[in-house]
Amino acid sequence: MKTANAKSISPREDINASDSSYKWSKRILVVDDELSIAQAYCEILSPPRENVVPLRSSRSKGDLSAGSANGKTHFLDSFDVDQAHSYEQALYLFKQALHQGRPYAMGFFDVKLGPGPDGIELVKELQGLDPQLYAVFVTAYNDRSVDSIGQFLGADRVQRWDYMNKPFNSGEIVQKARNFVSLWNLERERTRHEVEMSEVRRKLMDSEKLSAVAAVARGVTHEFGNILMQIMGKAELNRNKDEEKMRQALERILEASQRAAQILERFKDLSGSAAEVHQPKIWLDPAQVALEALDLMEHSLRTHNVKVTWIKTDRVQVKSHPTSLLQVFINLFINAIHAMEGGSGQLDLSIAECREAVDPGAEVVEVRVRDYGPGVDPSLMDTILEPFFTTKGAKGSGLGLAICREIIEIEHGGQFLLHNHPVKGLEVILRIPKEVKS
Repeated sequence: MKTANAKSISPREDINASDSSYKWSKRILVVDDELSIAQAYCEILSPPRENVVPLRSSRSKGDLSAGSANGKTHFLDSFDVDQAHSYEQALYLFKQALHQGRPYAMGFFDVKLGPGPDGIELVKELQGLDPQLYAVFVTAYNDRSVDSIGQFLGADRVQRWDYMNKPFNSGEIVQKARNFVSLWNLERERTRHEVEMSEVRRKLMDSEKLSAVAAVARGVTHEFGNILMQIMGKAELNRNKDEEKMRQALERILEASQRAAQILERFKDLSGSAAEVHQPKIWLDPAQVALEALDLMEHSLRTHNVKVTWIKTDRVQVKSHPTSLLQVFINLFINAIHAMEGGSGQLDLSIAECREAVDPGAEVVEVRVRDYGPGVDPSLMDTILEPFFTTKGAKGSGLGLAICREIIEIEHGGQFLLHNHPVKGLEVILRIPKEVKS
């Protein structure tokens, strides 16, 4: 017997998120070494005509197709059925189906397949190739208990098989097929939707990131303009001076150029691609990342007359993605500035090492960012973290805080908390484990 090239597949790796034309698969594999019984399955599951001829197994105790009066089938289901009559033939058809990208949703497997491996051993091998396969074991004997089958196939497979004793009728066959085929396709649909939602979330994060980049870019452009004016001014004033004056001027020009390079490097970090999130985390000082964010926001802070006050700065480190953490700080600072648009304000920052309240043994870094704005209406405190909810009207996307929360809670396994400060303003609290899995 030839064998088709096939590889073991992981759950739903064959899903294509861009394939919106997906139709439910109703592919079933029937494995029975008695040709008449295998053919009877096919006539029940994919009836060629209204009447189904009853067929009996020499080993069975009942009629396989006596499902309704006069032998008529009243089920509307019609499945795509293949039949095999041996272990080897079943394995060949199964591998061929995987190779063609047309896997079986489920199968009916006679336990007794003659000499050699039985149907239960066959299913274990098939589920090793495709863990998503559902199986129904069928036998007229009681030589294998349900518990023994479960132990043989493994606890992780308990939801993917069922058992039928003969005699049975066509209604049982169709119902088992309908249930398992539906489950298989619903899992496939759910995974497709998860893949699509993941892609939507990625695009939303990129969109919000571009929004933050645009806000920072305006300030960076202004800073570069100032630096360029410094360089041009120094060069113009000192080009005809003596050597010492020219040397001093060149030092100022060099300092200004280095400053421009630093701003450009930090801006490049902020505008990096979303793929950087999948790079390994590195040890970072969150205070240093916050300083970089403040550096990028310098023009906006100065324009809005916002004073930055460091309340506490512990020398601590966390494992993180530099771009992600920088994005969080940028978004929080932008929100704080917007909250204090009416005039001058203050931004308080605190970074401290502490013990997790829920798990006293866990070491976390707690970051607090507080503005001196009007705070948030208590009735909106839960809603404000929902995607697309904004209090800024057309000026806001409603994604900034939601994405910050996702970065801290999902990417870093931390906590993202909001509350109105007892005195004034809104305080955002980030609790980040000192070390999280990459």
